[in-house]
Amino acid sequence: MKGEELGPVQQAFVEHDALQCGYCTPGQIMAVEGLLRKEPHPTVEQIRQGVSGNLCRCGAYIHIFEAAKRAAELNRGGAV
Repeated sequence: MKGEELGPVQQAFVEHDALQCGYCTPGQIMAVEGLLRKEPHPTVEQIRQGVSGNLCRCGAYIHIFEAAKRAAELNRGGAV
């Protein structure tokens, strides 16, 4: 990352509208970052388990799961 440039997880959250009210966003992003450091190719179930400690008041879980999959792709060099 350079300066104000978004990291892969942040970029994926923007792309997949995985942040609505923003209440859970910092925790969700940290959880996804941690998950991807342990498991670079997570399954949906691993993503679900990885973010399970963070409650989303808006119910944006599907978007969060999609963002996590996209972030894994971006970490592997997927197109932006």
